[in-house]
Amino acid sequence: MSEMQDRLGPAQWDAVPGKWNSDEDDVLVCTHVRAETEDVKSFLFRTPTAKMFRFRPGQFITLELEIDGETINRCYTMSSSPTRPDTLSITVKRVPGGKVSNWLHDNLKAGVAIKAFGPSGEFSCTLHTAPKYLFLSGGSGVTPLMSMSRALYDLGEDRDVVFVHSARTPRDIIFRNELATMAHGMNRFRTAFVCENIGEQRDWSAPRGFLTLPLLKSIVPDLSEREIFCCGPEAYMANVRAMLTAAGFDMARYHEEKASRSSD
Repeated sequence: MSEMQDRLGPAQWDAVPGKWNSDEDDVLVCTHVRAETEDVKSFLFRTPTAKMFRFRPGQFITLELEIDGETINRCYTMSSSPTRPDTLSITVKRVPGGKVSNWLHDNLKAGVAIKAFGPSGEFSCTLHTAPKYLFLSGGSGVTPLMSMSRALYDLGEDRDVVFVHSARTPRDIIFRNELATMAHGMNRFRTAFVCENIGEQRDWSAPRGFLTLPLLKSIVPDLSEREIFCCGPEAYMANVRAMLTAAGFDMARYHEEKASRSSD
């Protein structure tokens, strides 16, 4: 009987597994690779023996990889939610010429074991509870905000959340279908997408171009009342900071994380 079959048997559901501790067991095994867009993949992991993942949605792990004879450490925010503790996932965009992202896309497959440490980080809505949230993400910066959204959805926490995501084209919107499911299933969870151009989708009716303050205010009229979490490339976050400062937003209620914490 295979490891996967063992995981599906009665013992998996009758037992109470312990918590994964990377100080004691730093090995994770890839169980599945899922294509999210043309250049983005999600990698799902389990522990070699049944352990549960516990972390705050929005945190990151550090991967230790052997690439071309060199040990390289890279940090990636988790896209999975701690409400689904049997697996952990990261979602990675392939970066042209990127040593790590290309290695992950080309080599990390089901059955491959890697080393990982964590979880770490303070970027989490659980540390800043509020009645209203605004999630702002650009590109692969969607991952920690997706972890937070999945946690809210699974827990039935129908908080007032507006999730605004910026992408190159509609085809590049990561988790687009799942976000639509969340918006359908939660009364106060709303999404908005802003694409630089429409690409091949000629029927696109949502905003085009880049996120601007007038556009943001039109999407979120009660902007000043929200706790804001932002993740994306540095240029994207710099633009958001400038917009919020111009709007007189209380920056003590603004929190940010660099997309994937890794640029390659």
